[in-house]
Amino acid sequence: MKYWGEYKIRLAKTILGEQVAIQNLSYYRNQLFYYIVLYTLAFSPIAIVPGIFASYLTGFINLAILNIATFLILIILALVKPINIETRKIILISILFIIAWTLFFELNLEGPGLMYLFTVTIVTCLIHSGKSAYLLILFNSIILCFIGLNIEFQWLSLAITENQSITTWFGIVVNLIFLSIIIVACFEIIFKKLEKIIVQQRILNETVNQDNQKILNTQKVLKEKNEELNQFAHTIAHDLKEPLRSMQAFSHLTISKYKDSIPEKGQEFLHHIQTSSERMALLLDSLLEYSQLGKGKQKSVFSVKELVKELEKDLSQLIQENEAIIRYNGLPKIIGYELEFKQLLQNLIANAIKFRKDNEEIEVKIKANEKDKHWEFLVTDNGIGIDSKHREKIFTIFHRLHKNKFPGTGLGLANCKKIVEIHGGDIWVDSIPEKGSTFYFTISKNLEAAPINE
Repeated sequence: MKYWGEYKIRLAKTILGEQVAIQNLSYYRNQLFYYIVLYTLAFSPIAIVPGIFASYLTGFINLAILNIATFLILIILALVKPINIETRKIILISILFIIAWTLFFELNLEGPGLMYLFTVTIVTCLIHSGKSAYLLILFNSIILCFIGLNIEFQWLSLAITENQSITTWFGIVVNLIFLSIIIVACFEIIFKKLEKIIVQQRILNETVNQDNQKILNTQKVLKEKNEELNQFAHTIAHDLKEPLRSMQAFSHLTISKYKDSIPEKGQEFLHHIQTSSERMALLLDSLLEYSQLGKGKQKSVFSVKELVKELEKDLSQLIQENEAIIRYNGLPKIIGYELEFKQLLQNLIANAIKFRKDNEEIEVKIKANEKDKHWEFLVTDNGIGIDSKHREKIFTIFHRLHKNKFPGTGLGLANCKKIVEIHGGDIWVDSIPEKGSTFYFTISKNLEAAPINE
């Protein structure tokens, strides 16, 4: 099998050269020609060697010479490089044509000459073109008709026409020509339809490739814009901190140093300035944290169950103060960004506790379902719920539903969405107002090995 493989590769390089994409029917004709030469050369000694001996022993020296010449030509077609494939095809068709007529004249009507004439016509149609096959049929028809007429009128003294009946001759010849025309015509119909399909497929592939390139270009632009936006958010959050710290310091200094000389209304204004600047600082910290999510982090294998246990300790004060119950089971080990995933669960648990109903025990359930390509997680609560018109908006940055009732920055769920996206997943919510909410999110099982956003 090793030598057969090397033989196939050698012939493919010699005959086909560099492989190209399928453009038209010529690709398949060339492939068919390659396989004809491949198998004919490999197995021809089985027929040629006995044929040479048989021809020599029976006195048909011409056939013996032709067998040897045919074998040598096959070697040239298969192994000699500086010949283009169309020339190789013409050489093969020519040698088959010569073999057919030689057999015909040497062995008369009883030999395999007519069968070879039929074969060379079909081979021409398959590896070259239908037009060439029709020309070959026409040429054969003219010669065969001339030979038939010679049987009747004896214009020339030919051994092939001796003791032949013109009726038998034309009966065989007409059937041969008719069968050749029918088969070539059928092949041409099939080939034209196949070529139409190939052209349509090529156009479709080109369109798909163009669309894919547009998508890749759009993704590249989007990635660049996201990086610019993250850098802008990082810069803004970082650069605004300094003036905010100055504002907080000076307002605090003014209140503490000039408290007695500032009217009560002025002190109230300064207190508002201090409170607003503290809130602004919190927003900037949150924005900075949002811009840095997932940057330069490495994946690891971790237990979601252990993360929830850690969160119970981290949020123990919040859980105890609100008498919340956290239930979870069947949580798996996954591959992901552990710190970000922990923050994701922390935000969802904290929100479930924060948006509780008055005078009702808080219950948060966490579970996971394994799918073919991802993990699906559910975080369910029995809180105040979310109106259906807000289910998309709650994941946008700085969006808050209960500004006056509950504290926050409006970045918690935006962070959750970004964390889920860097894990190759989606996040959504099902909720009934005053009944509770279930947050669903998916985590891909096929995250890339490289760190993101380095």
